[in-house]
Amino acid sequence: MEHRFYDLNIQFYEENLLERVKKLGLIGICIVAKSTENINEYLEKIKRIKGTTDLEIITGVLIEEKPDKVLGIAKSLRRKVELILVSGGNYETNRIACSSNYIDILCHPEKGRRDVGVDHICCREAREHNTIIELNFGELITAMGMDKIKELNRMKEIVRLCNKTKAKFIVNSGAKNIFELRCGRDLSSLSFCSGASLEDALLANSEFPEKVVSVNREKLKQPLEGVEYGR
Repeated sequence: MEHRFYDLNIQFYEENLLERVKKLGLIGICIVAKSTENINEYLEKIKRIKGTTDLEIITGVLIEEKPDKVLGIAKSLRRKVELILVSGGNYETNRIACSSNYIDILCHPEKGRRDVGVDHICCREAREHNTIIELNFGELITAMGMDKIKELNRMKEIVRLCNKTKAKFIVNSGAKNIFELRCGRDLSSLSFCSGASLEDALLANSEFPEKVVSVNREKLKQPLEGVEYGR
């Protein structure tokens, strides 16, 4: 079976990005905006980008706010973009992201921590609310010396918890420049090396992201609750 690979966390845009993405064999990418950016300007930019390529360009916002603001921002953006991502690391933020129907991806829950930032409770909540837990390739490649080994061990623990609770995970590049991009099989190889089965590692960067984006697009087409169309 041929897999169609996605990277749902790319944090930059430049002229040669789309060309590079095609060379890497990705069929879909999410060029994320930060929650502090003007969302209408961002959506107009993505619309222009879509008109120049046959790649699947997905809209998404990365929320990097304090825990008490995360849910409110996610709710306000849910009807505007296809993906809501939350920058993890703080345990309270991680827990909120895992237990919310408004959030699609919890990014790097272990960032800046000695532990992995999530436990079996978080992962069970993530399974129930269809929140995907991210392994961020960028966190691994930018780590230095022994920190790289520690980061890989934390990722292995995240995969173990996801396997145990049947929570979904994904590997994203988190790329901030052209050199941090990775092909789909490289992304899948990280979760495979972290303890996922080969099948799960491939599904995590192909069928899983394709399904969540498809479901969210259908939701965006639906009218708001309580709103009726005139004849």
